[in-house]
Amino acid sequence: MWVVLNSKSTSWNIIERLIFPAPTPSYTVDSFPQELILIPREDGVKVPCLFLPFQHARFLFIYFHANAEDLGLSYSFCKILRDLFQVHILAVEYPGYGICPGTADEAGIMANAEAAMDFAVKTLGWPKDGIKLFGRSLGTGPTVQLAAQNQVAGVILISPFTSIKALFQAQVGRLADFVQDRFANMDLAPQISSPTLIIHGMQDSLVPLEHGRTIYGAISCKKMLVTPHNMSHNTSLLKDVATFILPMTHFFSLPDYTFEEPEIPEWVFPPGAFDTDASPQKLRPTCQASWICGRPCGLGSEEENVVEPISQLKPQPKAQGLSEECVPDELTVPLADRKEQSPV
Repeated sequence: MWVVLNSKSTSWNIIERLIFPAPTPSYTVDSFPQELILIPREDGVKVPCLFLPFQHARFLFIYFHANAEDLGLSYSFCKILRDLFQVHILAVEYPGYGICPGTADEAGIMANAEAAMDFAVKTLGWPKDGIKLFGRSLGTGPTVQLAAQNQVAGVILISPFTSIKALFQAQVGRLADFVQDRFANMDLAPQISSPTLIIHGMQDSLVPLEHGRTIYGAISCKKMLVTPHNMSHNTSLLKDVATFILPMTHFFSLPDYTFEEPEIPEWVFPPGAFDTDASPQKLRPTCQASWICGRPCGLGSEEENVVEPISQLKPQPKAQGLSEECVPDELTVPLADRKEQSPV
């Protein structure tokens, strides 16, 4: 009930407020100079996104965050993804979250997701075989839908659910029959044709592991399921390299490089994003394949300090020989869990 009352969602629908508990905006249009862009949808609505380039990166990650955070709260994690795997990052905001106008619902989230995909392919000219779709929790909804419609370089699903209705059935039983289904991931999973990595903690009490296993079983293309023994819904993906980092590098070819660079048009930036001496063409990542003190440049928090460049991460004997479904006890050690908030 506290989640419903404390949600910043503009919807009066209790179910919508529970599914999409938008936090108090953690950023403004001026928070991320030359990194925050506004991508237009077909209906004219502008979608706030973070674009974090990495020089000569071959892959572009389109990232969809969880339901109790916005782009501001996701910013540090996105920077780590960029610097660790040496990829471009395009992180997408949801309607009603952060500074994005509208009310969060499945249609609105998918309109934002499709706008981001179109921007990557049509405006940036990035090939689909250089795009990886990445979603966590609620973010697996738009990720699965896009993956069912597009053959891309890869799909990463963290704590995916089979459907919103199935989540409610586990919590409230028959009362879930009155809930309109949203994000039917299980129905779309068989249509995914791109290599898919699923990571789902065995201690996840919000989205039980069975959801991840079921989706894994429905996918017929190349796939891997990692089930860390001590991972819950909000456990950090970065404190144990065997939980997320090593499976990513084992399953995908990361990092990889190209001489092509994305050219960002000036019209996607908020007004006043550039001073008189700057231009979009001059914007290049300041953090390249260089490392200081064993961690990416520009990172300084306690959690970020545990991250090392991929070149320094050597698989330990227990993490070698990862199969399609990894044995949980061989992948992780206990991690400190963050407070769990909402059902997705």
